[in-house]
Amino acid sequence: MITKTVIKDYVAKRCPYLVSLELEDKSLIALLKKSIDNQEKYRELAEEESDNDTDGDDTFDLYETLKDYPYLKKEIEEYEKTINRNPAERLIDQYNDNQLISKLSRDYFEDLYGKDHCARCDIDLDGNELLDQKEILGYTFRYINDPNIKVIFEGQVEVDGLRARFDILLKNDDDTYELIEVKGTNDVFVHPKKDKEIDNRIKDKYLYDLLFQYYVYKKAGYSIRELGFMFTNREYELGKLTYPVDRSELYKLFVIKREINLEEATLSLKRYFDEHLYINVPRSKEAKPTIEVILDDIDRIALDKEVYPKIQYECRKGPRCELIEMCFKDADSPNSIFRLTNWNLYGGNYLVTKDLINLGVTKISDIDPNPFPVLKKNGDHCSAYLQVEYQKKNIKEKYVISRRLIKEIIERDYLNNDIDYLLFFDFESFQYPIPLVEHSHPWKQIVSQYSMHVVRKDYDLTKHNFAKGRGGGISHYEYIANPDITKHENPSIELYKTLKRQLEECHIDPYASNYRVIVFNKNFEKTRMNEFAIDFIDLVDSNLIKFVDNFNNNVVDLLDFFTTGGIYCVDFNGRGSLKVVQPTLAADQDVLDFYNKKLPFDLTDSLDYHKGDKCLVYNGGICLDLYKSLIIRSHLNESNIGPSTQDLLNEALAYCKIDSWGTVIIYDIIKSIYLGELKIDAKEV
Repeated sequence: MITKTVIKDYVAKRCPYLVSLELEDKSLIALLKKSIDNQEKYRELAEEESDNDTDGDDTFDLYETLKDYPYLKKEIEEYEKTINRNPAERLIDQYNDNQLISKLSRDYFEDLYGKDHCARCDIDLDGNELLDQKEILGYTFRYINDPNIKVIFEGQVEVDGLRARFDILLKNDDDTYELIEVKGTNDVFVHPKKDKEIDNRIKDKYLYDLLFQYYVYKKAGYSIRELGFMFTNREYELGKLTYPVDRSELYKLFVIKREINLEEATLSLKRYFDEHLYINVPRSKEAKPTIEVILDDIDRIALDKEVYPKIQYECRKGPRCELIEMCFKDADSPNSIFRLTNWNLYGGNYLVTKDLINLGVTKISDIDPNPFPVLKKNGDHCSAYLQVEYQKKNIKEKYVISRRLIKEIIERDYLNNDIDYLLFFDFESFQYPIPLVEHSHPWKQIVSQYSMHVVRKDYDLTKHNFAKGRGGGISHYEYIANPDITKHENPSIELYKTLKRQLEECHIDPYASNYRVIVFNKNFEKTRMNEFAIDFIDLVDSNLIKFVDNFNNNVVDLLDFFTTGGIYCVDFNGRGSLKVVQPTLAADQDVLDFYNKKLPFDLTDSLDYHKGDKCLVYNGGICLDLYKSLIIRSHLNESNIGPSTQDLLNEALAYCKIDSWGTVIIYDIIKSIYLGELKIDAKEV
């Protein structure tokens, strides 16, 4: 049976082997279990490769898949029960509503048409969830033929080996229908930079989703008069303070788009599909295949008795395929083409990786950098080029460093005579499909927490007490909003007020230029601060805006040491996130020997998230999901149920402290190399 899941993976992953497995329902349960096991890995890869051009979500959409195969749901639920989760993860699971947008979309139409004129096909008359495909088909047929029902939710149609499940089907008085696909995102359309009012392309995964449904319903004899996407309005701001959203606000929360705006015309989605205009793709030389071509290809795959894995870039492209290690045993080897950096900052480029794979290159050691100038973006210092050189065994030392580049950066941004303080800083934020706090929008990043180590120029690590966060010219400060106290208030305002006050406690003039704010990969922090100045200019004192602007202007990026080729380690394997750089440097034996001789605390322990042991929050995904869950729990007045809010907030603070502390250690390692105090196994270029 060909479903939306099969179509989506054919389009996004282009893998005949994966498609062949999905066509056999018995193979799906193994794939779904594997996707659950690998969710943490997907999240980490997405964080590390955030500079990449990817069309996929950062994790596998398990719940959308289960909509196509509801009978697998119970088995998956039983499997998830076997996974050991700590109290923070259990709380996240409890308040993690993956079907929130679907529920709210149904509320929208029930208010519009009246509840008595709406019906769901995936529940029986007693409200019990249906897991049998035939029963869902039966209810769909029943409601389509019921003159009293005007809006049908979660139904499906089967014809000629095709099964299409719809989100919303509207019945018109002339025996025609309107098909509406609900998306929990506001990025269904790709906007050209020059004119954001023009939608010049529907993202592939959404285009073929709706196109497949349209094709199946027409083939089954249903006359579709209109097509549309329903998604969250990026400009919606919380009005009436309820959770999730008051019904009176739903018409402002959602946008229903039934047309696409092209440079030359505005067309209905139906006409856009009917005239096959979707095959002409702006900014691409390749025409997209029609749905008929795709279905013919899938039919051929189904008839082929032996389908084998095909190595291609899509194996890696997010969300990373669940089968990659099964298909290619060396996929995670440092020499695998899948490990070649994609970060443009590091000389990588996903198109280069794709071209190399198309040329039959599967090992980094087989790459000839000369035809690909991007791989030598910074000459011999480029991380992508160094990856190649290491795998060709042309470099024997563990590190490659450029003392010239290290000197240039450190004297400009850290040891400048005009700088008295270094503030090692790390934000944590959350986002949600709907606003959870005031003055926010769907999917808006809201900063709720930070950790900051204030370091004087004359600091001395040997006199620092890490547990207390004091001593040796280093002081630790932090903030996290408590949802039980702030409720619907936007935490950003109090966060910046607290930050300003803490600087003043350190006798630092918040508006001065004698301090630097040290972050790792500055894009995130600087973007959040720029947004604050725009979003809150009419809501807070102008002095606070002025402070945030000055704080932002003082930001420098610790990542510069690595993107420019100042320092590279073979164990980075082309990656450059904080979660790679910090533990790699800190685990080096020369580094450990150097610090263990002088520190009054265990360096390794101070940088350890203690996954599964002492720390309930051990990665960024848990940190942000936990905070969202605490907000929702507070809105529902359930804070007295389960672990205390303050205990969980303390866990989030401990996680964030290690992140900012990690940047202190990275800097100190680089400074010690610069001063000639720390000797490492390095080739100097």
